[in-house]
Amino acid sequence: MIRESLASRALRFGRALVVGSGATVVDFSVLTTCIRAFGVAPTTARLPALLAGACVQFLGNRSFTFRAQRGSLPRQVRFFVATELAALAMNFMLFRWLAPHGGSIPPEIVSFAGTFFVFVAFAYPMRRWVVFRLRDNER
Repeated sequence: MIRESLASRALRFGRALVVGSGATVVDFSVLTTCIRAFGVAPTTARLPALLAGACVQFLGNRSFTFRAQRGSLPRQVRFFVATELAALAMNFMLFRWLAPHGGSIPPEIVSFAGTFFVFVAFAYPMRRWVVFRLRDNER
């Protein structure tokens, strides 16, 4: 196993933040459009917003964050879908729990905070160590 420098790890995490920011813009745009333009309930609007953001996450993380294009695409898709379903459930449950307690905080901000927590605590580690981890023969 090759030891990575702290700078390499920080750069990868920085790339993940860039991809995550793009996915968040997509997520936020879909959520806000559903709520404000179409009158969809925030908890209902959250699901298509998360799905749109997940598509951006997969493509960005595979190509930019983890540079894992040599990895098995079917394997990555399977693991990504499994971990994103878990993250989706965590995001949705956290949003449903936080939204009623948010007082005057707009639902978009509540959503952002919950999504960031799930990203740091679960999604990034799973993407790094499971989804986009290249096997020795794929490097």
